[in-house]
Formats: sequence, C-alpha cells, structure tokens
Amino acid sequence: MSIAALFNVPEDQRTLNTWGFAHMANHRDIIRALNTDYGTNLSEFILDPVDFENSGDWERQHQVMHHEMNAVVGLSGFDLLGLDWKNENRRAAWVLLNATEHRTISDFLRLG
Repeated sequence: MSIAALFNVPEDQRTLNTWGFAHMANHRDIIRALNTDYGTNLSEFILDPVDFENSGDWERQHQVMHHEMNAVVGLSGFDLLGLDWKNENRRAAWVLLNATEHRTISDFLRLG
C-alpha cells in the first residue's frame, strides 16, 4: 500500500475506509520491519475500521503504537491525541502530522 494514501484527508465514510485500511497496513509493515530488524515486540492494536464517533480508545492505542515505533528509531514524534475529526482544518493538520511520521519511519526502514 502506498504511503501517499496516508496524506489523503478523509472526507466521508468511503474515503475514511480507504485511509483506515492504508493506515493500518503501513502500521503492520512498520511493526513487522522493526520486530525483524531490531528484535522488538511492538504492540499492534486494531485500528481499522476507524470509528471516529468513539475515537478515545482508538486515539490512545494509536498513540501507543507511534510512541513505541518512534522510540525504536529515535524520533520524538507528535502528540496525536485530541483529534477533532469533525473540524476539517484540524483533521487535515492531524493527517499531515500522522502521515509525516509514517513516511519518516518508512523511509528509515526502506519500506517504500
């Protein structure tokens, strides 16, 4: 799955489903690479499908995954908690921050 898909801002349920699938696939690729290359045992939570009507658990689990993967590669990372998915500008800013972390780690691991 292309990392570019993570930069697409979901606007409706269809695009959210597409984004959520690409996002989870990249998390799995990163976890697999880090576990193989660094001997880690990183947490993997189910992040797809995305339910932003009840996003509290999703956000916390997602932040744990980012914290763990960032720690392995030495990134400070962003605070990805407190997302307001109903606010278009905040949603777009969050997607950019999240996708930037994914791209940075994917590039580091040469995941393409």
